Amino acid sequence: MGGSCQKLFKFCLLAAAAGFFLMAGGASAGGCARGRMPQGTSIGGVDVSGLRPGEACAAVSEALRQELEGYALTVRAGGRAYVFRPPEIGWKADIAGAAARALREGGAQPLEKERALVREDAVLARICADAYRTGSPARVLFDADAEEPFTFVRERAGRYIDGAALQSAVRDALAQGRREVRVRAVRVAPGCTLAEARASAALLSSFTTYYAEANAGRAHNVALAASRLNGRTIAPGEVLSFNACAGARTERNGYRAAPVILEGEYVTGVGGGVCQVSTTLYNAALLAGLTVAEYHPHSLAVGYVPPSRDAMVSGSSCDLKVKNATARPVRIVARAAEGALTVRVYGQRSPVTYSIESEVLERIPPPAPQVGADAAPPRAAKEGVRSVAYLVRREPGRPDVRTRLRRDSYAPVRGVLPPASASASASASAPVSAFAPSPPYDPALRPVPAA
Repeated sequence: MGGSCQKLFKFCLLAAAAGFFLMAGGASAGGCARGRMPQGTSIGGVDVSGLRPGEACAAVSEALRQELEGYALTVRAGGRAYVFRPPEIGWKADIAGAAARALREGGAQPLEKERALVREDAVLARICADAYRTGSPARVLFDADAEEPFTFVRERAGRYIDGAALQSAVRDALAQGRREVRVRAVRVAPGCTLAEARASAALLSSFTTYYAEANAGRAHNVALAASRLNGRTIAPGEVLSFNACAGARTERNGYRAAPVILEGEYVTGVGGGVCQVSTTLYNAALLAGLTVAEYHPHSLAVGYVPPSRDAMVSGSSCDLKVKNATARPVRIVARAAEGALTVRVYGQRSPVTYSIESEVLERIPPPAPQVGADAAPPRAAKEGVRSVAYLVRREPGRPDVRTRLRRDSYAPVRGVLPPASASASASASAPVSAFAPSPPYDPALRPVPAA
């Protein structure tokens, strides 16, 4: 390579280090011959007459440098401003190629040039990285034991800079000599907003039954079963088993002896009172629009809900199963305190509401009372009931839909007379009746349940 070419190549390297992109391609070996530019020769409007090639390149480079003096480009993106000046901004120009042509041909030689960011890819990548923010959806925090079971974390939208759009905008601004570029960050919507999170944890139903705290064993069992139901979440399509929640009704599992219904009789058994929890859940589930996949009625009517609204559970043979057929999870809060058991169901807010109607079809008189043994406690007779229950669906702007849920028959209870009463009855002119009709269900009375 000739001396002029070596000097030209060295100068191009120095210029590049100073922030100019000087493209040295395009000059042939012959074009690097020793000599001076013909008179009347210019490169890009710079007169290089009589100059050697290296001197011509230096003159053109200096002119380009002066042209950039005072120029700055401000890029506004992602809420920040980035200011670039020379040497961060330089020229892309094939000065060496233009000099070779000028040496060969003389005359006015054009110089194609364009402003450019030095290390453009790295600079624009940094701007994109600064603006990037990962989004996060609103979250629901569920604590069934808290006074208010739900707290919410607000969503945060994500954002990013479109790298291709940023590059195009910067290059256009540099080409036109503009001094400012504004690039909007692309907003990425969160998967769930705070409003949507709140709507997904709306109170769908609440149902309360009452129990006697004086019956310590039964009150304990109600509270224990309620605590094991409390905080349960039923995912979409999932079926909740009450027996799986409550666990085996054994002393080892924490349950105590209390009255239960067994084969149409009131007896003492471990776990008495648990059916009240399953019954309360049964009603709350229906009122929330959930599907009851399995339920069983008692053999005798209970005192804490109207007929055809009970749900008996026993061991592993009789269970209450509730299915969430909705598209969102539902959460259960169950609390027992001061003689009141309340089950609440939370889920996706809906304009649809439900109610349950219970209707007594027939009252069944009890059989004649019997005389009990000396140790047998007396017992009032209780009439049986044949009943039906309906689920009423209400939606604004549409007629109510009334669907029959179930039809049940509850056996009457035979009265038991004490022996002394039996003797007196035999000598009296009028028999003594042990029959006491069951009063209508009234939740305000807080009836004392027997099972």
